[in-house]
Parts: sequence; C-alpha cells; structure tokens
Amino acid sequence: MPVAGALCHLKILELTDKGDGVGRIDGIPLYVEGALPGEEIEAELTLVKPNYLHGRLQRVLEPSEHRVADFCAHTDCGGCQVRTLAYPAQLEYKHQLVVKALHQQGLQAEVLPVLGMEHPFAWRNKAQFAVRPTGNGPAIGFYRKHSHELVACDDCAVQDPFHETLLARLRQWIASEGVSAYDETQHSGELRHVMTRKGFATGEWMLVLVTRSETLPGEAALLALLADLPLTTVVHNIHPEPGNRVLGATNRVLCGDGVITDRLHDLEFVISPLSFYQVNPRQTDVLYGKALEFAGLTGDETVFDLYCGIGTISLFLAQQAARVVGIELVAEAIADARRNAERNDIHNVEFHIGQAEVVVPELYAAGERADVVVVDPPRKGCDAALLRTLVEMAPQRLVYVSCNPQTLARDLAWLCQHGFALDGVQPVDMFPHTLHVEVVARLRRA
Repeated sequence: MPVAGALCHLKILELTDKGDGVGRIDGIPLYVEGALPGEEIEAELTLVKPNYLHGRLQRVLEPSEHRVADFCAHTDCGGCQVRTLAYPAQLEYKHQLVVKALHQQGLQAEVLPVLGMEHPFAWRNKAQFAVRPTGNGPAIGFYRKHSHELVACDDCAVQDPFHETLLARLRQWIASEGVSAYDETQHSGELRHVMTRKGFATGEWMLVLVTRSETLPGEAALLALLADLPLTTVVHNIHPEPGNRVLGATNRVLCGDGVITDRLHDLEFVISPLSFYQVNPRQTDVLYGKALEFAGLTGDETVFDLYCGIGTISLFLAQQAARVVGIELVAEAIADARRNAERNDIHNVEFHIGQAEVVVPELYAAGERADVVVVDPPRKGCDAALLRTLVEMAPQRLVYVSCNPQTLARDLAWLCQHGFALDGVQPVDMFPHTLHVEVVARLRRA
C-alpha cells in the first residue's frame, strides 16, 4: 500500500471535471493537480485513502504536446483549472466531455465543435473577492483550491486590469479606517466580500461592499478615495447571517443608481447586485444567438422561457416571436426582467414569479400552450414534474441550455424516450481555462 510522502512515477490518463490529472498506482486512482493527459510525471503522495490517492506534481518527465507555459503567477488560486493546457486542446476536451455524457445516456447525436473565444482573457464581467483576517491584517483575494484559505490575486488574467487600482484603494481605506475583516469561524468582523460588475458594452462599473452589520466603517472616507475612479455606482450590501453565501438581501446605494447597464444583441439590460447575468458577455451573445437560431421562430409562436433570470433570452426571443412567457423563481430577477422589457420597448413578453415545475403545470392546466420552449436550468437540471408537463404540452421545438453536460444528457435521454428527437447539440466555451462548458441542445417533437 502506498504511503504519504512517497514519490511515484505514473502516466496521466485523463482529467477530472475539476482539472486534476488522473493516473493509477497499483490500480488505485491518483489525482494530481497540474498534470495533463498523456504525461509521464513524478508526484509526491499527499493523501492516501483505501480507494483513492492525492499527489503533488514534482516533475513532468514527458510533457504533453498540448502543454503551454502557465500565464498566471498565482498557482494556488482555485479559479483557472487548466492554465497549462493549450486553448485549442481545452476546447477539444470540452467537446469530448459533452460527447461522453450523451453516449453514457445512449444518445448518439452529432456534437458540433465547441465555439471558443479568439482572445480567452479578461473575459469576466464579475469578480467576487473574499476579505479575511490574517496575521498582517485584512487580506483581499480568492480562495485556494478546495479550501477557504485566501490567495491575494489583484492581477487576474481573466479579470479586467482595473481591479489592481480598485483593490489598492480599498486596502488604503481598510488600513486608514481600521476596517475589520470577517472571520468565518467566529462570525465576527465587518467586511465580508468585495464584488464588482462591469458592463462590457457600456463601460459602466459597479462596486459592492458586503458587511456583516448595517454599518459601513469610514463611508465618507471611502467615497472620497474612490471619487476619481470610473465607478458608475457603489452599493453597500448587508449580510448578517453566518455561512459562505456572498450577498445578503439588503442593499444601500452609496452613489449612483445602484445598477449598471450592458448591451447584448442590440438589447440593453439593467443589472443590479443580485441579478443573475452571464459572466462572459462576449460568449453570452454567442450562446443566446445559438438558442435563438435553434428556436427557429417565424413570428407566430408562443414561447415559454423557463428559468429566465433577468429576461436576457426572453427579450432575444421576443424580437422574433408573437408572445414570450418568462418564468423565474427570484423576485428581484423578475423585477429586472420587467424593467428590461420596458427599457427595450418590448411589449409581447410577460413574466411570472415562481418555480418552473409549479408555474408551468398551472399555466398548462389553465389552457396555456407553447409552440417553443426554452429552458436554462441550474446545474441540477430540470425537475421531473416540469419534464412531464413539457411532454404533455408537446411543443414543436424545445431548446435546452445547460451548464452541466451530465444532467443535460439525463434530461435529454428522458425527453427522447417520451416523444422528442434530439437534432442539434452546440457547446459554447463560456469559461476558458476551466473544464466548465455550456451546451445548447435542440429537440423536435418526434
């Protein structure tokens, strides 16, 4: 039996969905962060369990032909999982993840090549920095992989460089005003998180400061320090509850309107601190454009958009449909969706608050029918009650947008067993340098 601290030579066979290389020692899987498929490596065992092992990469003895230089100095950050895998190889690996998930469910549909980015850097429009106490005072950064240990990381390659300037000002405010950092274990201290959002098309910036109590220390000094920065709005979010959720329910607007705007596909969207809005706007345009293409609208259809968020897909669809019905659980998102419809002078769309698996059966029982349905559920996929109702409703086309190939394949297989045929699968790379992949699938009534 292997022991911790031992050095092992092994060949890496594949990657996990977290980006770790996987090989085998005496038949036991060994997970090694930073190792790539096809490589011969030397790893030090750091964790030994009866059914699996963890190791730390020591040397790459035979590198993969797809290995590239690491573009980031913050090797402990848990964000970009496959920084040393060449971008074309990342896209191919994501393609295979989708193919494999479908095949495991007995689905043989053609999966189109992944739509990637020309320049896969500085693509995020949202950043969430934790603020935690250290021996040298409060620190701002991201979490180390598989932990809540902080890694200072101002110069993140997938974030806007503006964060370096902004975080320097915030550290200056923290030091001068004696702002305490939030301690998760003691549920003490004030400043919990710093969140930013950027409108890529508009250049607008939002800064959100999350505190445990209703008081923001040194508020006037903070606003004075930020006065010359290109911030559209600054918001104080109050989050008094323990736990690792980033935002609380209450916002105080310190300057600006408390929202920013962005444009997608010639539409303008209002984004509040609590709004769900895809973090890669360039690829969001690609993703939603493909969903619109798959919907195949002629202008006469009634469309249901389930899990509609702030109405982004709904408004895309409404430009080519007779009527769109959006459904979303989060009340704040529905408020934003209605505001976005009004802002874009779109009047053939209506929004309902509630769980899709509850609202859709209610609408169907009341006589509502959809010619086309678009679903964009969370990672867990669609609820069984919703899928049953969709089968009974029998729309002509069903467009399924998913961030999880496994639950997508599960739901597609069930729908194909109950009257639908799968005839289009398009992955889109929304998260370069990770193994996350979005997929748009089209089903037709068989």
